[in-house]
This record gives sequence, C-alpha cells and structure tokens, in this order.
Amino acid sequence: MNGNCFNKNHLARQEIAAVLRLLRHTVAILIYVACVFLGAALLSPLAWKAVFADWAFLTFLNDHDDFHRYFNRCLLGLSLLGLGLLCRFSGIKSWSEIGWSNPSKNLPWLGKGLLLGLASLTAAAAIPLLSGAREMLPTPMLADWSRHLVNALSAGLLVAVIEETLFRGVLFGLLRRDLSWRWAALAGSLFFAAMHFLDQKPDIEPITWTSGFSALPAMVHDFTNDPYWAAKFTNLTLAGFILCALWQRTGNLYCSIGAHAGWIFCLKTNGFLTQSTADSASALWGSGQISDGWAATPLLALMVWYIIRSNEKPPQPD
Repeated sequence: MNGNCFNKNHLARQEIAAVLRLLRHTVAILIYVACVFLGAALLSPLAWKAVFADWAFLTFLNDHDDFHRYFNRCLLGLSLLGLGLLCRFSGIKSWSEIGWSNPSKNLPWLGKGLLLGLASLTAAAAIPLLSGAREMLPTPMLADWSRHLVNALSAGLLVAVIEETLFRGVLFGLLRRDLSWRWAALAGSLFFAAMHFLDQKPDIEPITWTSGFSALPAMVHDFTNDPYWAAKFTNLTLAGFILCALWQRTGNLYCSIGAHAGWIFCLKTNGFLTQSTADSASALWGSGQISDGWAATPLLALMVWYIIRSNEKPPQPD
C-alpha cells in the first residue's frame, strides 16, 4: 500500500515538473519572439538612417531604400543572435541537441532530403501542368539557366539552414522535451506557417524613429484580398510537420534541411519555367506558387500520414 502511494506521489511530482518545464520553455520562446520583433522595430530605423541619412556611414549599402528590407534584415539578425541566449536559458548545451549531429556520419541525409524535396514538389508542380492550368515558357538561354541555378540553390540552402535551425532545431526541439513529438511538431508548424504571413511590403515614408512600429502591423498579410491564404496556411503547416518528423526519424537536421532546400528550389524553378494559363487561377491551383493551392494538400497530407505511421525508432544523435 505504501509502495503504491509512493509511486503515485512520484508520478504526480514528475507530471508537475514536466508541466513546469513546458511552461518555462513556452515562456522563454514567447519572450524570445517578443524581444526579436521589438528589437527589429527599434533598430530598423537606425539601420536605414545609417545608410541614407545625412550622417550615414554605410552609404555603400544603398542598393535599395525600401524600409521593409531593413526591418526584415534586423529581424533575421536579431533572431540568430538571440538563439544563443534562448539555448543557454533553456539548457541546450551542444549543437547536437538542436540537430547538428556528427556531420561526417549524418551528412548523407542532406542528399536524401534534397531528393525527397525535389521529388515531392516536382510531383505537385506536374499536376497543374498536366491539367492545363500552367504551361511551359520558352526555353531559357544558357546564361539565364546558370543564373537561375546559382540563385535558386544558394537561396534554398541559406533559407533552409536558417529556418531549420530556428523552427525545427530550437523551437521544435524545446517543445518535444515535454510534449509528445506529434503535438510539439503541430505547435511548431503552426507558428512556422504563421510567420510566413508577415509578407507585405509597406511603403513607409518618411522614416522616423517610430517607423519600425508602424511597419510591423503593415507587414501582416492582406487576408481580405487573398482567396488562397487558407490553402497556403494548411500546406505550410503540413510542410512544417513533415520537416519536424524528418528530424524526429533521422536524429539530425540534415534531412529536413535538404528537403526544405529542395522545396524552395522547385518553387523558384516552377516560376522560372512555367506560367499560369488564362483564367486558370482558382482555389484548387492557387496563384501559381504550388504552396497556395489545394492541389498540393493531398500529397503533403499523404507524406504526413506515412511518417506518422512509420514504426521506425529515431536514432540517437551523435
């Protein structure tokens, strides 16, 4: 009897400790997000004035004067700088804990993920082509091909490394400490999808010290004039879940980075090689981005179902 009571009390204490850890990690993530956005709002006018004001000392960077570019760069820079503090506060002590395991052993997963990303989104892109909703553009010149390949591959790898480290490595990595990995993946993927809707490019003039706070709400997606946002949000959530599951199954970030980079490459190549046919835009096909049409949803949902049904146990990171 005493043994049963002891076991019950021990389990109760473990559950309470797990809830407290989850609360601590959730609060840490929310504080991190709030500080990043607040910092970007404060620093972006200074960054802009350092390039264009009378006292500017970074005039060699004046290729664009769009304020939203400076806000986004400050947001990205602070996101990366703040990761170290978030990891330290949350008890993350090594790169392997956020998915950057032994590269000599796990780097082949990068190629496997790249093939998965290329194959899956190529299949999704082929559906509107076969149905007549999109058509091929004239064959590009060799120089255009070379420029496209360099830009698409470099952008895909850069974005994939940054976003996988942030959204999967740290965010999902923290949530899955105290939640079932499926629930952690869902929560992280919803946040991942939501961040992609800060995509407006407001024209802020004149630039003052409070322009960052004016730009932030103006960057929120124009939902009222976008009939495709629901499909895009659903597809991004499913994509985020797949990327979380790839890390869960492989024990590292390399596969998810490869898949993410492959998707970006396919999105850019689809826009480079094809165009929408007349009057083809619809909720089924979206606006031609693949990700904002319901036609891609069954494929992504099938990938999620397959990964969840998989009985493989994830290997431990090295």
